[in-house]
Amino acid sequence: MAKKFKVGVVGAGGIFRAHLPGWMASPDCEMWAVCDVVPAAVQGFVAEMKANYGVEIPPERQFTDYKKMFKAVADGKLELDMVDVCTPNTFHAGPTIAGLEAGVNVIVEKPMTVNAKYAEQMIAAGQKTKKLLMVAQSMRFQPESLLMKAMADSGALGKVYWGEAVMLRPRGVPAWGLFINKDASAGGPIYDIGVHVLDFTLHCMGFPKPLAVSAGAYLKIADKPSVMKHDPKKYTVPEDFASALIHCEGGITIVLQASWALNIPGGRANVTVCGDKGGLTLYPLTLVREEFGALTNVTIQENPYNGIASHAEEVRLFIEAVKTGKPSPVPGEQALKTQKILDAIYASGKSGKEVTIK
Repeated sequence: MAKKFKVGVVGAGGIFRAHLPGWMASPDCEMWAVCDVVPAAVQGFVAEMKANYGVEIPPERQFTDYKKMFKAVADGKLELDMVDVCTPNTFHAGPTIAGLEAGVNVIVEKPMTVNAKYAEQMIAAGQKTKKLLMVAQSMRFQPESLLMKAMADSGALGKVYWGEAVMLRPRGVPAWGLFINKDASAGGPIYDIGVHVLDFTLHCMGFPKPLAVSAGAYLKIADKPSVMKHDPKKYTVPEDFASALIHCEGGITIVLQASWALNIPGGRANVTVCGDKGGLTLYPLTLVREEFGALTNVTIQENPYNGIASHAEEVRLFIEAVKTGKPSPVPGEQALKTQKILDAIYASGKSGKEVTIK
């Protein structure tokens, strides 16, 4: 029987529960170690693993400090092959770099981190140790997204020049976790939900190089009492809505809009990518092009990717890449481009001026 990869988690909260089915479905892996700064979270995870999966995680493989966990790996006292970093945004870089430097392959939740400098350090750590780094951009692995990417790559759009990435909630500030806490999350909807549609838009466009951003970032609703369930006094992230015009190499432009709170009649979520031969929109998945002397909308009757769960799929692909030596399904170099755009959105929103991306 082949040796199984030993897997650890840093941050055993809600988002890791979405990843967990993917790990437990793999015949190549076994859940081996857990780390969370909250002791009760560690104990709860240990109890859950035993009750639901019959997996024992003894005290010597339980940690409340990721530095101690990776030191144990470096000292040969703990064996780990992969780690899943599911901490709040501001705590992504530290355990990712420490894990890679300890010789562990890392998948880290989106956004990759909270500034481009940290992203570059994370990439450098993986390059130095030759370990795999993947950013968990789960939207890429939804059934509609998988097919849209295949359609975009087919050449059906011709030369792509414009994209729109939209994720708007009228009243949808998270009332759980640390999403609205600046010290933990750094940013608001741009980091939480905007990064999903931005990453996927760039993905379908082949990740053009970003050049400049002109943005507006607003905090008008979420820091005041409203129909939402969160405590507005605890709202310390900088925005509840942001919009941006992103200029990329080759004359490509992207419009991004993301909100947790905005006075609109209903929520909107979509990605649109247009070229000189056709256009694609994600929800519902539609290809627009000229055919038979008419402008047609081609919709999908049966999607071959139906049934795929996005979080489990990203974990499966990460495991496969480690096992086979394939490239990272979501490499840090792509996430760095996204991060530079996010940095520029906040800088432009604050200054009111266009920001050049280096």
